[in-house]
Amino acid sequence: MKAFNRLSILAFATLSFTSQNAGSAEGHTNQSPNYSNPVLSAKLHRLLGPRASFEITSFNDTFERVTIDNQILLASKDGQHLFWGKVIDTTTSTDLIEQANQHHRQTLLASIPREKLLTYSATEERHKITIFTDIDCPFCRKLHAQIKDLNQLGISVDYVMLPRGKAGSKAFNKTVNALCATNPQAAMDSAMHTGHFETNIQATPECINNLNTQKALAKKFGFSATPTILFANGETVPGFISTEDIADIIKKIKST
Repeated sequence: MKAFNRLSILAFATLSFTSQNAGSAEGHTNQSPNYSNPVLSAKLHRLLGPRASFEITSFNDTFERVTIDNQILLASKDGQHLFWGKVIDTTTSTDLIEQANQHHRQTLLASIPREKLLTYSATEERHKITIFTDIDCPFCRKLHAQIKDLNQLGISVDYVMLPRGKAGSKAFNKTVNALCATNPQAAMDSAMHTGHFETNIQATPECINNLNTQKALAKKFGFSATPTILFANGETVPGFISTEDIADIIKKIKST
């Protein structure tokens, strides 16, 4: 059984409160790759089992960030308390676990092989968002209909494809036919707007591997719902939102 599944049996989601006086609410972004906390590590193994796999990184002066099966938790540095759910800083009203998640997503964002993604570029790009999408998802299609409007606002869109099916399934093959077409954008537009897609595409192993890589990327982020919109600061919005709402979120991010 995976460590996080075991943890979900051991505890329910937690809503906790802390004060900024207990330590800086701002999470650390730079640290040694050899960072470790042997005391916390030993207690996590005692809780989750000797073979449990997790990663411990420093978050701030009060908490450590613990990554278990692509899920982010916080722990006290002495290992006495493990927080899963929401940890609210009462001074800033910040959800520290969401803040930790955003830092984690920013790191993953930097590692995305952008050249392998289907990109709808704005002529004068001012912002970029990443959308985890699926051709068969109705709200993904509705969001896709806004691509031109987003581009006109200077917002480029990178697609990470997340079809509802394993390799060889109808959903997977449909996505392959779009990504591996001579003109992937035109093929994706057709599939999204009309449901029509080419079926005689000779997909290369490289193209199929690219789709598998994108699905694995979604798993690293912990995303399974489509559409999921990922912003440059690591903030996410699941589901459909309007062009205006996307622009408002970007404006808010830029102002902070």
